[in-house]
Amino acid sequence: MDVNKNQSRSAGGAHGIAGQFVASQQVYDLETRNIFSSHWFYVARTEELNPESDCLPIRFENQGLFLTRDEAGAVRAFRNFCRHRGSELVNEGNCGSLGKRIRCPYHAWTYDRTGKLVSAPNMADVNTFRSEDNGLVEIACESYAGFLWINFAPKQTLREWLRPIADRFEDWDVASLQIAHEIRYRIAANWKLIFQNYSECYHCPTVHPMLNRLTPYRGASNDLKAGPILGGPMCLSEDSETMSSNGKFAGLPISGLSSSQARSVHYLTIFPTMFLSLHPDYVLIHRLERIDKGNTQVVCQFLFHPDSIRQPGFDPAQAIEFWDLTNRQDWEVCELAQIGMSDPAYVPGPYSNLESVVAAFDRHYLETLG
Repeated sequence: MDVNKNQSRSAGGAHGIAGQFVASQQVYDLETRNIFSSHWFYVARTEELNPESDCLPIRFENQGLFLTRDEAGAVRAFRNFCRHRGSELVNEGNCGSLGKRIRCPYHAWTYDRTGKLVSAPNMADVNTFRSEDNGLVEIACESYAGFLWINFAPKQTLREWLRPIADRFEDWDVASLQIAHEIRYRIAANWKLIFQNYSECYHCPTVHPMLNRLTPYRGASNDLKAGPILGGPMCLSEDSETMSSNGKFAGLPISGLSSSQARSVHYLTIFPTMFLSLHPDYVLIHRLERIDKGNTQVVCQFLFHPDSIRQPGFDPAQAIEFWDLTNRQDWEVCELAQIGMSDPAYVPGPYSNLESVVAAFDRHYLETLG
């Protein structure tokens, strides 16, 4: 996809969201019902399934789940409790030793990898008991481009959801990439402030002098301007190869990119929990996990091509150090915004036209929130 440097941007005279949207428990609970109950969420890469058991326990929205691969090879997601007395079935301690069946450690109820209850000791004499009524509770789960996604109440397929950026996944061959490094952060800020911060570079000259040197903030454009997926490319400076501490490639350049793709970084937000940053030599993922109304966990994963990872002397440190610094700079201003917006006297100001994607995020958020 070619980068159009001349795309005009406008916030349309919009103002920021009110402080209640980051400080109110009532708003947080409304988000839980209207947003976090019916969207597709990236929760893991397929390679994160335990290689010994094809299983992975996860937590999402303070709910225990586990992912597993059935005998046909499909990845499924289940709620992580036994249907008898609610005992947790899969955890970090037992995940590597699971066999073809998932056995409750409490009363030995046993399930196959499709969630079917196949054994329930001492229940045959219970007249009202039916095995077919006591299988595991399954959550919709789909795989795309090496990512595993879940949805508690899907209204469309995952591929329909991701259609606007399917070409990016294909152009960067994201399905073949592998995790080279992961960092977890806890930020004392509402999840939306992190979304808004990622969506504009108005703050870059002040907050990110190194980033602004590699990709000058005026070199950004947006080809996705409305809806749940927003963003676009940002041009690299003439003397920069990628986003790293020294501006040099951290891995082998990804083959098949156009000349403009190889000279830019594509920054995309996938509402409401994922950032996708496509570099000429690697892909960076930010996965957001709400903790409460004022705290968010962010998981950052650095994906490189296997040929890079296998290369003697491969060292992604320059990319990791660059983004760790940039992230921490962002988290600091997000936390400051959380403090200020929580003041009952706060009144939001107008957006700059450089914040057009932030205004677009707000519009979609408010519409979805209802």
